[in-house]
Parts: sequence; C-alpha cells; structure tokens
Amino acid sequence: MLLSVIIPVYNVAGTLQRCVDSVLAQNINGDVDGMEVILVDDGSTDNSSVLCDKYSSKENVHVIHQANAGLSEARNAGLRIAKGNYVTFVDSDDYLEPNTYNQLLPLCIKGQCDILEYSFYRQLYKDKSAKILSDRLYTDPLSYWLDGQAYTHTYAWNKIYRRSLFDKVQFPKGKKFEDVPTLWQLLQIAKRICTTSLCFYHYTYNANGITQKARGKSYHDLLQAHLNIINDSRLRTRDGFAEYYRHVLNIQLQTYIYTGNIRDIKLPILPYYNGLKLKFIHLFGLHTLCKLLRAYHSAFDR
Repeated sequence: MLLSVIIPVYNVAGTLQRCVDSVLAQNINGDVDGMEVILVDDGSTDNSSVLCDKYSSKENVHVIHQANAGLSEARNAGLRIAKGNYVTFVDSDDYLEPNTYNQLLPLCIKGQCDILEYSFYRQLYKDKSAKILSDRLYTDPLSYWLDGQAYTHTYAWNKIYRRSLFDKVQFPKGKKFEDVPTLWQLLQIAKRICTTSLCFYHYTYNANGITQKARGKSYHDLLQAHLNIINDSRLRTRDGFAEYYRHVLNIQLQTYIYTGNIRDIKLPILPYYNGLKLKFIHLFGLHTLCKLLRAYHSAFDR
C-alpha cells in the first residue's frame, strides 16, 4: 500500500460526503491498492456514524467507531491500522482537488521526502485565498521551522508523511492545537522536508471547528507548545529566531487576553527590540503589556 488517508470524523454530517468523495475520487496511478482510506468516527452524535458505515463496503475503506476522545486520539487510532508507506490526513469539513495525490506522491518518492508540505486554499464563505509555499527542499529541520516559518502553518492536513515517522510519535491526547507539538516532534526525526507550490487542499471555514472556537484553554495549550520549543537552545543562535520569538509573543498576549490568568504569563524576556511590543516589554514589563491589552479588548467587547 502506497498511501493511507486518515479522516477523523465528529458531527460533520453536512460536509462528510463532499470530503470522502473527493478522497475516493483520487486515482493513484490507476492502482486500486495504491491508497486506503481510514474513517475514524470519534463518537459522533449526528448522522456521521451512519454515513461512515455507508462507505465501509467500498474497497480499501476502513471505518473505526470509538467513544469520543478528541481529534488527536482519532488520528492516533487511524495511524495504528495504517498500512501505507506514506500517510496523510484530511479534515472532514475540507476537500481535495482531483488528481491531488497522483501529483504529490512522485515528489515524495523522487525527493525521498520524509515530509512533503503542499499549498492550500482557505475558503471563508464565498471568499477564497491561497497559501502558496515555495518549491524547496530542506535537509535541516530547524531551517524549515525558522526560515520556512513552518511554525505559522503546522497543520497536519496539508502534508504527506513517511508513515514510519509515527512509530514513536503520537498526537497529544486532550490538547488543542495539537499539530504544533506533533510537527516539532516529527522534525526531530525527519531528514528531508519538501515544500511545493502545488495547491490542491481546500481548507473550509467551520464556525464550530476547534480553531474557530479557540479561547482560553486552547490558547493555553498553544502557548505551552511553543514555550517548549522556544526553549530549545539550538534555535536561539539561528537566523529567523527573532521573528519566531515575535510570533510566540503574540500568542502569549492573546492567551492572557482570553484567560486573564497571571500564571499564563510565561514567555521569557529575550534581548530582541524590533517592534513596538518588544520595546514596550523591555521598558515596562510583559505583565504590564498583557494587562493593558486585556483591558483594551475588554473595553471594546462590552
């Protein structure tokens, strides 16, 4: 089996058919054994479970039903039975362009990629924009993280992975923004990461999705994931680290805006001064900036 496609499913009856049909329409070199599809029903309470079972009769489609345990555990369940040399994920409210994998898998094989990241469309109601990546090979995972600013697009779903990377890596159970720590762990193993300007994935706005509903607890998880990474001493001497630090500062500020919990102010103050926020925290402190921004947002939310 060349590719395993894992689709976590939770209460997405309105979009599931579009998603699964777009995956099943993929034709990998005309080989019926080229791809398997794994639907993981994570305790859905709508009609999603029934829809999953309707696909179970199709060749190379496997359906798992489990009690609700969250997105990470749904992906992990799919990984446990995946047989492909490569594995990828598709969120159940998204969909693919035709002939996606036929064009991407040769890049994986020819480039001997451990991870291939491809470009994608963002769809917000009737508006559509594209995130176009450069055509590039990284043999240094830290360069991919900093120069490629991978930390701004850690999504699991626009990447194809060598399945063996997940032999010792799992998505963290019970955490939001779980893609961040997972990708970082995978980069400790991966040797060759490719990005491509080819654009096939349609990420669609879901008002009930995890990212759209992200608030205090979710941002707390996101901040903690980046704090664990930013403390890696290997990063601090690299070009691009200052920009990454600015990115994490913004997450720190947003976390406190949502939670108002002093214990959530954890970002170490490092000697970077490029930008108003960085200059402010050196003059007045991070606690002061967090409190001012939270007061400002609270005033406008009334």
